[in-house]
Amino acid sequence: SRLTFFEEGLTASVMVADQPTIENRFLAVNGKVEASTSGDMETQVMCAHLPLLLHPAPLDVLVIGLASGITAGAAATHDVRSVRVVEIEGAMVRAARHFDAVNGAVLDDPRVTVSINDARNELTFSPRTYDVIASEPSNPWMTVASNLFTEEFFRLAKTRLRPGGIFCGWIQTYALATDDLRAVVAAFHASFPNTMLFETFEGTDLLLLGSDAPLTLPLDRMAKRMSELKVWVDLGRVGAHRPADILPLFRLGTAEIGRLIAGAERNTDDN
Repeated sequence: SRLTFFEEGLTASVMVADQPTIENRFLAVNGKVEASTSGDMETQVMCAHLPLLLHPAPLDVLVIGLASGITAGAAATHDVRSVRVVEIEGAMVRAARHFDAVNGAVLDDPRVTVSINDARNELTFSPRTYDVIASEPSNPWMTVASNLFTEEFFRLAKTRLRPGGIFCGWIQTYALATDDLRAVVAAFHASFPNTMLFETFEGTDLLLLGSDAPLTLPLDRMAKRMSELKVWVDLGRVGAHRPADILPLFRLGTAEIGRLIAGAERNTDDN
């Protein structure tokens, strides 16, 4: 790897490096890779596009976790009014600048604001509400991110969603026991009775979508949104040009989720 950026931040060490032989640039936090321009691209892009394509009229978006800025950049390709990014580590803003070529220089978009804050603090004390919340922190077993996968967090996030709003949360499947995965999904479902689960990055990542309103796949509206030039180009990076390209990622609906989590513990702050 070829070092591009490194900074010891207040909460973590942040590094950006290139792997020239495979044409990949990655971001690592405390030595753990959290974003990249190759393998992670589908998850980073879909975490924003999926809820925005399913919501009937999204205006305001919250992205939890800046990292490479690719998820925030994907949100900004849509005709939304605002994209607010909450990021706990200030050094991440400077690191994300090294991904401008793949995140659409999202930090220069006048609709985008960055709040250097803990996500739960942001949701607790900011009165803002949103149509879509896209949450893509680190893994549930990472100390700095573990409280963004609990029942209390999902309940808090729900209070910041407008009626019919959609929450999209990332969960990885590697290094996570089956019962732990079921516990996280159970905690999510407790706040979002209408749930859909998608699978990205060849079965490595899951995206959970939840809402207080029934969730459907409105193919005609999705096709219209996906035909917008900026959205079309951004989704093209992961080979998604029409709804039929997204449908294979769908795994479970609300009824199947219920069967998956039957008898599961709920992941809570104290558990």
